[in-house]
Amino acid sequence: MRSNLAQHLKGDFKDNYVIYWNNLSRLTNMLIISNFSLFFLTELVTRDRYYYTHLSLGFLFIVHIGLILPLGLLNRIWFYCLCLLLEFISIYFFVTSIWYWVVTNIE
Repeated sequence: MRSNLAQHLKGDFKDNYVIYWNNLSRLTNMLIISNFSLFFLTELVTRDRYYYTHLSLGFLFIVHIGLILPLGLLNRIWFYCLCLLLEFISIYFFVTSIWYWVVTNIE
């Protein structure tokens, strides 16, 4: 049963990996633009020395390098899951930065 599910997932990923990578690339670009427009243009990063935004951009940079470099791993599901995990870590730091920004602006 487990083997059939794993083979089905691998087969589905190999059939549609171009769609998955395109959507991940669009999400990464959107998060990079949002990070810059929310935190660097408002000078929250330089004023308060808040570094979670840098961590978020660092993880997004790693995902983008994985997308840009021709490593031959784009059709591997484990590489996609690794990039997706880094994307989720970046989203965590991004949401935490927004929460910090809201809390410090209320005070």
